[in-house]
Amino acid sequence: MLIGNARRLLLALGALAVVINLVSLVLRLIATDPAIAAELESGARQPVFFGFQGLLRIFSVDEEANLASWFNAALLLLSALVIWGIAVDRRAAGDRWARHWAFLGFAFAYLSADEAGRLHESADAVVDSLIEARGILSFGWILVAAPLVLAFALAYLGFLRALPADVRRLVVIAAVLYVGGAIGVESLGGLAYDLNGGQKGSLAFVIASSVEEAFEMTGAITFLAAMLKASRRLVGSPRRAAGPDEQRSLATPS
Repeated sequence: MLIGNARRLLLALGALAVVINLVSLVLRLIATDPAIAAELESGARQPVFFGFQGLLRIFSVDEEANLASWFNAALLLLSALVIWGIAVDRRAAGDRWARHWAFLGFAFAYLSADEAGRLHESADAVVDSLIEARGILSFGWILVAAPLVLAFALAYLGFLRALPADVRRLVVIAAVLYVGGAIGVESLGGLAYDLNGGQKGSLAFVIASSVEEAFEMTGAITFLAAMLKASRRLVGSPRRAAGPDEQRSLATPS
């Protein structure tokens, strides 16, 4: 049923992502006003309109344990579930890439847990205890994540080449969007954070972090689309004969 309604599901997720990001951006831009920011900090009264602070807390893409973080975590968990379904089927079919599918599923389950609990932020304290992270490296976890992402990408090159061409294109697009947001744009946000004296209320930081989260959500939805497409193509099918691209990848050690 999920696969049959994939188009509707993806459209609904895309629409929800647009709503969350737009509402978050508008509320956060309003909150950059110094007077409003001071009222929010003091908590003396509700600035702008009654319930503003609550809406900001619910929708802000830079907050934890709210609608935005739940949505991101759900997107990644959906991908993990689809990947595990493919992994089980490919293992039964004797596919040489079954273990790659299984590990990919665990990786996305971890990303989902990380998004919900901001586990990666614990790396900031470790990095800060070793070096003084400043500028684009203000969020020290990037120093840990970047080499791990590179190693993962290199380990999965053969797997990527073996995917159907249309699935492979979507996976590459999703990776560029998600990693570009999570590490690339996050670095710019770190620079804005550092230039503003370690505060997140500046206009530059609000814009950078909003773009980052928009990239991540778009990348996660694109990847989910790729996995749903892969599931339609692979689940229930016998071990596939390698096409021209796959024959080259099988002949080359990954």
